[in-house]
Amino acid sequence: MIWLFLLTLGLLFAMAWAWRRSASGRASAVARWRHSEAMAASAQMEVQRLIGGLAGVVDGLIVLDEEGHVVAINPSARDLAGSAHEEVYGARLEDLVSWPRLQETLRQCRRDREDRTIDIQLPVSSQTEKLLTIRVSLIQGLGWAVGIVDKSRIRQLESLRQDFVANVSHELKTPLAAMKGFVETIQDDEDMPEATRQRFMERLGVQTQRLATLVTDLLTLSRLDDDSQDPDLEPVDMVTVLKETIRDLSPIAEKRDIELRTDLSARTLWVLADREGLRQTAGNLLDNALKYTAERGSVSVRLAAASGGLLRLEVADTGIGLSVEDQARIFERFYRVDRARSRELGGTGLGLAIVKNTVRNLGGDLGVRSELGVGSVFWVTLPMAQLPPDADA
Repeated sequence: MIWLFLLTLGLLFAMAWAWRRSASGRASAVARWRHSEAMAASAQMEVQRLIGGLAGVVDGLIVLDEEGHVVAINPSARDLAGSAHEEVYGARLEDLVSWPRLQETLRQCRRDREDRTIDIQLPVSSQTEKLLTIRVSLIQGLGWAVGIVDKSRIRQLESLRQDFVANVSHELKTPLAAMKGFVETIQDDEDMPEATRQRFMERLGVQTQRLATLVTDLLTLSRLDDDSQDPDLEPVDMVTVLKETIRDLSPIAEKRDIELRTDLSARTLWVLADREGLRQTAGNLLDNALKYTAERGSVSVRLAAASGGLLRLEVADTGIGLSVEDQARIFERFYRVDRARSRELGGTGLGLAIVKNTVRNLGGDLGVRSELGVGSVFWVTLPMAQLPPDADA
């Protein structure tokens, strides 16, 4: 009986010791678990901070761990990579972007532990490409940073600049060459008849005026492109501006026997604008219509208030019209439908580009409807200014 009691007591002590040890183990495990959870939460918080910080970076940026898994990626990188996947964190880089040259560069960087920079050209369409400059940089003890810069816009602007310089050079060269020829001919021929000399001087004057007009248009475009200058805007009545423009250009219409029709608003239509800019806009549209309309044709000018607090100006002609391809490019600088005729009539190829820049700077819109051999309708909409009730007075 005593032996059974001692055995039972021993079992109870053993069970109590095992329970205490188990409890202690459980407490230690709980502590370790809680510590791990805290470390994981801290790491997750750091990752979220990193992701939040990368969101404000304009260029693309991807952070990888040592194994090449995505730790963080900003929206710009998602757009450049064309990634539509929601869950990219933890994915391998090759699963995110299919750029073999980048994969090879990353392998070289991991092998040599050195930073590398590469350029990648990606086809966007049959006629355009996207140029990306990518730099893979080592983050000591953490992994790799992949920076992606889209230089397509820079290349496009550089191409536009080169085209612009080439066009300007060509446009300046033509009148200068003519002027140089006239001057040299007059200088070399001392016995030139007075009538011939006078005819050469008149042609020299025409080329001089053409050169002056071209320089003026270039300066106007430069001013419109300069965002650093605050435009001097004031309330301007578009009806008055249009009447003045029609009055100034009516002699051209009469000389070419072109019927000039007008349909103008009976009330004032105020626009917050630069008055000279509005005069140029109306003048270029009307002058362009008169130039490309044959004799005994017609040009119609209509100005009225439109919906949405806008005014709408339309200049319609019965001229040569535009093809679909020409309509898409007619507002480009130096673009001419008929180059020979444009130069003959004194055009610089910048008038409609000035109209576009002026209208867009004022918050308006513009466009063209046309049919070859039938005529064209150029239209402009501008936001009307809200003036006090006694402004007209």
